[in-house]
Amino acid sequence: MRVAVADVGTNSSHLLIAEVRGEGGEPRVLDALKDRTRLGECLDAAGNLTPEGERRLREALTRFRDLAGAAGVAEVQVYATSALREAPNGPEVAARVGAEVGVYPVIISGEREGELTYLGAAHSVEFGTDNVLLDLGGGSLEFVRGGPERASDVLSLPLGAIRMTRAHLHSDPPRGGEVRAVRETVQAALRPHLERFRPGPDTRVILSSGTAEAAATLLAARGDEGPERVNGLSFTVAELGAALERVRSLPAARRARLPGLERRADTVVAGFAVLHAALEELGAQTFTVSEGALREGMLIEELERTAAYVSGLSPRQRSVLATAERFGANLGHARQVAALSRDLLAGLEAAGESFPPEARSLLTAAAGLHEVGQIVAQSSHHKHSAYLIRHAGLRGFSPREIELIAQLARYHRKSPPKPSHPEFMALPPADRALVSRLAAVLRVADGLDRSHAGQTRVRHLGRDAGGWTLGVEGATPLDREGMEAKADLWTREFGPLRLAVAEPVILGA
Repeated sequence: MRVAVADVGTNSSHLLIAEVRGEGGEPRVLDALKDRTRLGECLDAAGNLTPEGERRLREALTRFRDLAGAAGVAEVQVYATSALREAPNGPEVAARVGAEVGVYPVIISGEREGELTYLGAAHSVEFGTDNVLLDLGGGSLEFVRGGPERASDVLSLPLGAIRMTRAHLHSDPPRGGEVRAVRETVQAALRPHLERFRPGPDTRVILSSGTAEAAATLLAARGDEGPERVNGLSFTVAELGAALERVRSLPAARRARLPGLERRADTVVAGFAVLHAALEELGAQTFTVSEGALREGMLIEELERTAAYVSGLSPRQRSVLATAERFGANLGHARQVAALSRDLLAGLEAAGESFPPEARSLLTAAAGLHEVGQIVAQSSHHKHSAYLIRHAGLRGFSPREIELIAQLARYHRKSPPKPSHPEFMALPPADRALVSRLAAVLRVADGLDRSHAGQTRVRHLGRDAGGWTLGVEGATPLDREGMEAKADLWTREFGPLRLAVAEPVILGA
């Protein structure tokens, strides 16, 4: 199994493509790409992302999509952090770029970012029973406390390296008073939260981010050469303070010649100052650098989700999964549509709608295979899906069940079932009714993951005199549009469907 994940930050965006072979196998990185999008410099006076920033984002995601596709990965899971999170037009830009590129950047909260970064770091360096992680980005600084693998407390503060550079460092090299202003800003922001993150005698303090790696490279360098890897290297806070004084005294052109600072010379003084001030304020003495961060955490979480999904499958649903993999289907989207379909079906049954016992299994299988036809062509892929399902050799299903699954996939998009469709009309009346009703569910579920972001959750489905109300959360604007566009068959079979979206749109807040 192969997966692709990417994070879009204030300064740069990163793609990671990995493969896992066999259950419980360790992920093997197949490819990685860093794009210096520098969205932080593409904000107008109101904080909105400019057209130039949108262009950079679009081009980065296009490269990510193409590289993942060349590696045989159908979809890239993308999380966007501070730059899009804080831009008033961030959700609008994300929806527009996602629709154009086919890769939707999901905007996550600082707390969610911290949790995933902690997960990635915990799989990169050895964590103890109590750990405090500092992750510095261009726009924000996350503090995370937790155990050997999972975070228990997360704080996100607007203290990123780009933000602090713009706010306080106006000279080259920066004046002492400017650096003090950065330190005082950090101290003031952190002081109310000190007790939450103050390390104890046995606490491990971990730093992650490009700035932390740059500091480790500079501190571990021998002459003009830095080490190839800095993961797991430890240093004292005093050593970081000395590195700060060294870079502060140099103009940007000379800083750029130092090991590890070649592409970070303009923000490294603020970055080092933020980290040093935070560590001193916390009372830390030493720290360890982790190369694992947000995207590694995303990768681990995605693999864990898939493993949990696979472990709960019946033998015949495992056959569905194997078929989907064989035809290169987007497994994350298939899993999400299957989950949404089951939730919608359960809501219908709870409201009094009757379905045969086999309905859930047929619907789950169709959700898993509804897009396999894209291996033939995007155009009319619903028809290609039906053909492939009929001839894929699915194990554990009777010929009748395979035909029903094929027709459900056939009707997940475009035209609903019609009397002019010979294959549909060849079914017995009871099976025609079942296909129409389950296809109505599948179409809505597929629409609710139109962005392929995998974030929509069904909260309730209720019926009244005016029809149905579907309450969801986490839906992107594109998901909302997708559901509304695909509710036609639901309306025909069950009655009008209204969507009620619970905020937040920014996930994990």
